[in-house]
Amino acid sequence: MTQERIILYFLLMLLIACNKTENTSSKSYVRIMGENSWGYNDENGKVIIPIGKYKFLNPIDEKGMIFAEKGNKYGYIDIHENIIIPFEYDDLTLFSEELACVKKKNKFGFINRKGKIVIPIQYEEETYFQKTGLALVKKNNLYGFINKSGKEIIPIIYQNANEGTADSLVSLDKNGKWAFFDSFGKQKSDFIYDEIALTDITIKGNDEGTFWKNGLILVRKNNQIGYLDKKLKEVVPFGKYTTGEIFNKNRIAIVSKNHKYGIINEFGKEVVKPAYDTIRHPEESYHESEIFEAKQSNYLVLFDKNGKKIYDKIKDFSFDYCRIKRKIEGIYHIQDLNGKYGAINTKGQLITPVIYDEFQDFNSNYNAIVNYKGKFGLIDSNNKTTYPIDNEMIYGDRRELDYYVIKNKDSKYGIIDKDLKTIFNFDFQDLSPCFYDNKNRFIAKQNDKYGVIDRAGRIIIPFEYSEMSNWVEYGPGENYHFVTKNHKQGLITKEGKIVIPVIYDSLFYDSDKIIILSKNGKYGVVTIQNKQVIPFAYEKIYLEPSLFSKKKETEFYVLNNGKYSIVNDKNEILKSNISKDKIEKRFSFYYN
Repeated sequence: MTQERIILYFLLMLLIACNKTENTSSKSYVRIMGENSWGYNDENGKVIIPIGKYKFLNPIDEKGMIFAEKGNKYGYIDIHENIIIPFEYDDLTLFSEELACVKKKNKFGFINRKGKIVIPIQYEEETYFQKTGLALVKKNNLYGFINKSGKEIIPIIYQNANEGTADSLVSLDKNGKWAFFDSFGKQKSDFIYDEIALTDITIKGNDEGTFWKNGLILVRKNNQIGYLDKKLKEVVPFGKYTTGEIFNKNRIAIVSKNHKYGIINEFGKEVVKPAYDTIRHPEESYHESEIFEAKQSNYLVLFDKNGKKIYDKIKDFSFDYCRIKRKIEGIYHIQDLNGKYGAINTKGQLITPVIYDEFQDFNSNYNAIVNYKGKFGLIDSNNKTTYPIDNEMIYGDRRELDYYVIKNKDSKYGIIDKDLKTIFNFDFQDLSPCFYDNKNRFIAKQNDKYGVIDRAGRIIIPFEYSEMSNWVEYGPGENYHFVTKNHKQGLITKEGKIVIPVIYDSLFYDSDKIIILSKNGKYGVVTIQNKQVIPFAYEKIYLEPSLFSKKKETEFYVLNNGKYSIVNDKNEILKSNISKDKIEKRFSFYYN
């Protein structure tokens, strides 16, 4: 309970603190943040409250008061720095129902806007007054409710308590049993419940707690669940269902009976009979969806947010958005029990027949990539073919679609934009977006040679390499390409400038400081700037990759005149006459 109050108070502070410009009478003021301090300027930039005096200043509230922190103490000032609430409190809340909770010597009480203590500082937890006129307080490790005069409306004698900020009910725990009270302190039920559920509701953009405004109240008694209405009348009898969830904002809840799950509405009526192995809200865009996914034996069934069946007997599904009549609409990709894909709208109406072997997301665009009988093409939300389904491959970035890379039926590559207009004709043996600029540059292959072109077709790196890397994990980064030419290897920049000449028989990149090369049977080590680290004097050089090595000093295992030694990066011998079998067995995994 205490943690929930802290989170709610923090969110309230954060929400109010988002406002930057404040109006007082006819003048506007702007909060300014400095290094560990805050101040205020007027609308013309003139300093009103200088930076450096206050650790924190909140926006001006509706009464012209500014919550402030100064020297690890809290108080309130106005825009002219007149002290309204003295800086004598260890903590202080915003005003709620015209009272603010203050902390002093680890105890809490309430003050009014004039700074007068109206409720003594005697409670053990921070609290605030709700619209019901009550505040939940803790004293001597027990809970109760007080009004704005400090009078105990519900005595502070209970082990725990919860309050519905959106309705007029509270619940209290006495010796492990719970009962309902109203906001006037009248007891509404006996202490007979093992548990009374409180749930969340959003009213006019504000998060509130409620017992009944979402539907029925979930309670547990004698290890059985039941549901009550707002008058605390039993609507769903105890024991009718084995388990039950709280009612959601659509006023329905998941229940189970005999290990089968269903859905009930606020009248206790079963809108989905308990006949499914599981029912849950699936994950949609990193939050829980309002729809229901039910599992029955070897198939799934989808229900909408009201418990109405959307689609039956599918293997799998996913969420997507597409453009339908120029509006972005939510849809569901579905996979039938034969593994074929199609799409339905949120009402369960089929918008794309379930015939495709693959069906990628529209992702709010007009077209989606499909695979039909091993061939790829594009369709729109009306299942109209917008690009022929006769290609060997189509690639489009689902997150930020700008174009499609297509490998056509003749195994030639080209690119069209998202509006299906040609960017590159099918003149290439291969095409792939450059990792470092995937919208404007492409590695292309013509006449069995690789080069780099930009979106306008200009050649950035000539077509002269038999191999060219795009991006290599743990490689030299986005500014370089490993290349091969005439069976020799080297390194060039993304502009085509040679960094390590393409003259080496082998190239192994460990880090920017260590690149092992071989030429004419001799091995050496250079940096990414081609500065020599180890001379080309060895028959072999082995290295434990820096990703795995725990040694502080780099050690190279080198073979010279048939004998192995260990040298450092200054080519100084650290250890000689190491067993050949031991070394070659140890490093055979990394190098040929």
